[in-house]
Amino acid sequence: MVTIRSPLEYMKKLSAIIIAVILAFVVAMADHIVETGFSGGSFSWNNIKTIFGMNNSGEISIAKTPKIPKKIEPNLTYDEYITKGDYYYKRGFLSYASGEYIKAINSDSTKTKAYFKLMQTNFDLMNYEKARNNANQILSLESSNFQAQYFLVLINIKQSKFLEAQKLIDQLNASGAVDHRLTYFKSLIHITYGKHEDGKKLLVSLSKDATLDSKLDLKVKKILKGYQEFEFAKAAESLYLSELLARGLNQVGEYEMAVYKIKNILRVRADLRDSWIMLGFSYLNLKNYLFALNAFEKAYKLDSEWASTQYFLGVTYSELQKYNDAIIYLNYALTNGFTPKLVVQQKLADLYLKVKDYKKSVAAYEQVLSTNKQDINSFVRPIWIYLDFLNEPAKAVKLGEIAVQNFPTNPQAYNLLGWSQVGTKNYIEAEKNLKKAIQDDPKMAAAHYNLAKLYEVQDKKDLAMESYQKAYTLDQSGSIGNLAAKRYNTLLLK
Repeated sequence: MVTIRSPLEYMKKLSAIIIAVILAFVVAMADHIVETGFSGGSFSWNNIKTIFGMNNSGEISIAKTPKIPKKIEPNLTYDEYITKGDYYYKRGFLSYASGEYIKAINSDSTKTKAYFKLMQTNFDLMNYEKARNNANQILSLESSNFQAQYFLVLINIKQSKFLEAQKLIDQLNASGAVDHRLTYFKSLIHITYGKHEDGKKLLVSLSKDATLDSKLDLKVKKILKGYQEFEFAKAAESLYLSELLARGLNQVGEYEMAVYKIKNILRVRADLRDSWIMLGFSYLNLKNYLFALNAFEKAYKLDSEWASTQYFLGVTYSELQKYNDAIIYLNYALTNGFTPKLVVQQKLADLYLKVKDYKKSVAAYEQVLSTNKQDINSFVRPIWIYLDFLNEPAKAVKLGEIAVQNFPTNPQAYNLLGWSQVGTKNYIEAEKNLKKAIQDDPKMAAAHYNLAKLYEVQDKKDLAMESYQKAYTLDQSGSIGNLAAKRYNTLLLK
């Protein structure tokens, strides 16, 4: 390992940089499974991704012209379009939200409310030029609108136009605007350009302000921690402070600033493994996966046994859809003691599923369950694999029973058990458990769908169609509704 020369205390503190980055990444990248189960049938991987909330774009594939009727929506008012857009926005369907806000603007382009909503949505979608246009449209209607000007500061930062952002901040301050966020970003810009004392002075002033927002206060403390660690490491080189502050920029999510600062560090010392890892981490969060890969490969050349580098290489290869390479490096990381193991096991389970190695996938999911039985959704995928790919329904039932034991009051547990019992043809118990799930949560579309599948295999066509209709009604825009519509349409032809 190549390090910067410094006293022993400084070297101990240096290791905190990469540990903090790893923990931040684990929190940010933890896999999330939505709170629904689903039943058998011939599913594509894209359907499964959507069911588990894995579609990054928020787009959902809907069945082609389902015969189950949809309501034809009349023209809405300005406020109704905004309400509908807010509904999509809160649920993460940003593209749909954007469409509704645009409809609101088209119905009345003289009001700013929809422009604000659209600006925020485009910002979240990383469509920064569109967000800039929205901000300028607001300013054309209200020339002194602070919020629109503040967003232009954020947009410039996201586009790495830091000096333009600072110029806007100075203009706002000169006009009398007082806002903690302006001071905060001005301090970060100072830090980005190596004006560490100027940045520290502003951050300290914020930390002493009793009116500071709690979330912003937490971010200020994360950056100030870098200064504190540097002071503790007596006689440490100034480059070490730059690394600590770059770590802080990553921790508060200012990845563009982190990239700029870390590149300057590496121009001075290109043999710093941890700086290459932090650079890769920044690019990974910015979704610049090829740049991330290059940075992690540089770190790997400097120290090929470091488990953290192997882990991040695995994650990056996965994002690049090079799944076999991802599996290799994640297994390296596991062998070399990467912690927490649960994160690697979960990612390996998902990757084995993607490459259709179902035995290794279900084994990895079972390892996750052995470590973490606190999440009901951890049972969903292994049950699905046992039922639909390995034809081992008895093992699925066993997992369903464990789910009920661990979550006796959770309707999802009974849905999973009932779904599994359909696979073993224990139809009486399956119906009992699925109906219990529906009784406890009448809006659980997955339970209605699984009950419909049960009725279908029992040749109870009318009951099956009724349950498919219910599942569709409860999840018209989702994958359960999509699958229910397809099965409903199929039964219509029989």
